[in-house]
Amino acid sequence: MTNNFYQNDLFVKLRYLAVHKLVFLFVFFIVMSFLGYKDANAVTISAVPHQPVFGPNDWIKVDLSIKEYNGGPITWVAHRPNSSAISGQIQDIGMGTIVHQIIRDASDNSFGTWSIDYLYNGVKETIQFRVNPIILTVFTDKELYYEPDKMQINITTSYYNPNANLAQLYHLNFFDRKGNPAKEVSQIDISALEPSIVYEFPLLKFSKYNPPGLYKLKVQYYNTIVEAPFLLGDISKLMEVRAQTNLSTYNQSDNVVLDLIFTRVKESTGTLKITDPSGNITNSQFHVESVHTSLILKDITEKIGTYKFEVQYAGVTTTGSFNVVAKTKKIPNIDLEILLDKLNYKRDEIIHAKIHTSAVIANSISMWVADPNGTQYSELSVPMTSNDVILPHRIAKNYVVGTWKFYINYGGVIRFESFYVDAAQADNKEMLNTKKFTVPTFSSKFGSTNFTEPNGIAIDSDNNVYVVDSGHSKVMRLDSNGTFALNWGSWGSSNGQFKHPTGIFVNKNYVFVADSGNARIQMFDKSGNFLYAWGIYGMGPSMFHSPVAMALDKTGDLFVADSDRDTIQIFSTGGIYKYQIQSLLTKYASFFAIKAIAFDSEDDFYAVSIDNRVLKYSSIGNFKNFFGSSGEEEGRFNNPTAIVIDSKDNFYVVDSGNHRIQKFDTYGNFILSWGTEGTGPGQFEDPAGIAIDSMGNIYVVDKKNNNVQKFSYTKSDQIATPSWVRDTAMWWSVGVSNNTDFAQGIRFMIRQGLIEAPLATEINAVKIPEWLKSNARWWYSGEIDDRTFAMSIQYLLESGIVKV
Repeated sequence: MTNNFYQNDLFVKLRYLAVHKLVFLFVFFIVMSFLGYKDANAVTISAVPHQPVFGPNDWIKVDLSIKEYNGGPITWVAHRPNSSAISGQIQDIGMGTIVHQIIRDASDNSFGTWSIDYLYNGVKETIQFRVNPIILTVFTDKELYYEPDKMQINITTSYYNPNANLAQLYHLNFFDRKGNPAKEVSQIDISALEPSIVYEFPLLKFSKYNPPGLYKLKVQYYNTIVEAPFLLGDISKLMEVRAQTNLSTYNQSDNVVLDLIFTRVKESTGTLKITDPSGNITNSQFHVESVHTSLILKDITEKIGTYKFEVQYAGVTTTGSFNVVAKTKKIPNIDLEILLDKLNYKRDEIIHAKIHTSAVIANSISMWVADPNGTQYSELSVPMTSNDVILPHRIAKNYVVGTWKFYINYGGVIRFESFYVDAAQADNKEMLNTKKFTVPTFSSKFGSTNFTEPNGIAIDSDNNVYVVDSGHSKVMRLDSNGTFALNWGSWGSSNGQFKHPTGIFVNKNYVFVADSGNARIQMFDKSGNFLYAWGIYGMGPSMFHSPVAMALDKTGDLFVADSDRDTIQIFSTGGIYKYQIQSLLTKYASFFAIKAIAFDSEDDFYAVSIDNRVLKYSSIGNFKNFFGSSGEEEGRFNNPTAIVIDSKDNFYVVDSGNHRIQKFDTYGNFILSWGTEGTGPGQFEDPAGIAIDSMGNIYVVDKKNNNVQKFSYTKSDQIATPSWVRDTAMWWSVGVSNNTDFAQGIRFMIRQGLIEAPLATEINAVKIPEWLKSNARWWYSGEIDDRTFAMSIQYLLESGIVKV
């Protein structure tokens, strides 16, 4: 029994010891696991780049520190923008802190976003940063060169070193169109000591060993290469001669002025041959001292008829002619000018020719047209009681396609202007569409922000409104309700600063601002973060005097207008120069400078010229038409400053000097206008910018009134009586327009609701009283309003004088 007790007690002790041992081992395992977990997670890596954006030639420098560093290597892997990677190990960082450097320069072309992974003891840390690219721009002063020329090569870079010992080199090489190196031209090396340099390259030797044709200049800087194409012309074919008399028709005994223009002075004399109407030939020599020479020909206009002349100079011959008519009386010494409302007309459209004279010398003026073959149509005479008058002429449906002439004769002074008749037919139904003539009404003063000399305006796809607040040197962004969202900018020339900014353009991702005072374009994201800028003051490509407006074509190219240069420059949205559109020498396509620009749905663009015209071009710069001229009349302008195009390709012009907005259809036909001088709703002092949102609302910026006005279309809006209705009534009253034209105006007034009657189809001219013609003239001049004149027509309808 004693033994049993002893055995039981021993068993209990052993079991007790075993349990305690298991508990101890379990606790020990938990403690050691916790300590191991704590030690492992005590390691932390901190990696901070010296700057968020490194320069194109900078080494990569990162402040690296490791908490609880216990020795041993740190592995790093750097991922470059082209998806390649480099890696290595940092063997020892001493006290846990080191500056990690990756040695590189711009030759690696690794521009963009980098990332570096650091690994130590199972812990990983990743950082990101950017390396800015080298921006290299190369352009020549022109595209066509000849043997004696010197090429001005402008090279601009975003990275340079003013230290001559450290500066890298631009490498310039020339190649032909097949990619072969040009003959006898060695590589030219130039140090990049400043942001922009101009190198003068003489073409005398180049043209001696290389034939005329297309060549490319390639400039390499580090591994960035930019090409600039140019043409080497054949100097033997350079000579051109132009000859034109100052008038097309002279009176007997008049002197003839013959203007000669040469592309260059090559010889000291030339030969002039004149053949009179009887076939007699007179030869003479003339001296040439400059590219523009004027000859005064005396005693050659004794015979009536057509004279022919032939000019020979430097192996080039040009010809022309002029007419001589019988001298009846002395021609008055007055200025007489014809200002057409556009150049190209469709059949059934109406020419509105503004005639301006320096003195009223007769009470009537005659007009007629001549077709491309010279056939003259019947002459009409209309009253001329002031210095300015608008003369109409309808393009008949049977007019042949080609260049016609519009003639006037005022007191014996004859002038003409050319115009072009197109094969297309005008849509008369569209003329009677009253919706087209709905006048937008004032909705509100947009935004509560206090502007100071606001100028440009743009609206993005979300209907956010961006206003250039020139007086504050800022860009203001407001939401579609006019609530202020943000602004950016200040006075200065640093990135993101402005001096007298004017124009603004917004696309899906970016905001472009014309920083006029700094002669550059600045590019931002929609939050106002500066991205890029380009341009300096000058005459070459990528240079500006006063950039004021921008627009984007369908290919994504940015067109930039300059208010102090006769050039429109085209860039990629990244600011890379592509080409330019220059003013043409032709009368109608020439311009001194452009104030505003906009594209329609066909990718044609409309440019507002400083000479009070709107010019229409294709997107590649082919001139298509012009619209308007100087004046206060409808369709004429006084200092137009901005333009915008709606979804139906109607275009709106800010006619600043006349304190109004004018609307035209896509063919340049005037539709309506609104606005007067003043400070109240719907009034303007100095309107400067215009934009249209996705709902068709129109926003007008007034620089002097310091506000933005919003206009909207509603069903109850007023319908404007088109100018063609008033004009037709006036012209009908003096016998220029026929009854059919007048009846069409009545049709519109019936559709407009001013007259209650079925649509008029016929007018009995015999019964029309003279007082109606007087009313038509008073209505045209504004002495009676629309309603009063409509009552006159209503009387004729009710009396049966006008049959319907």
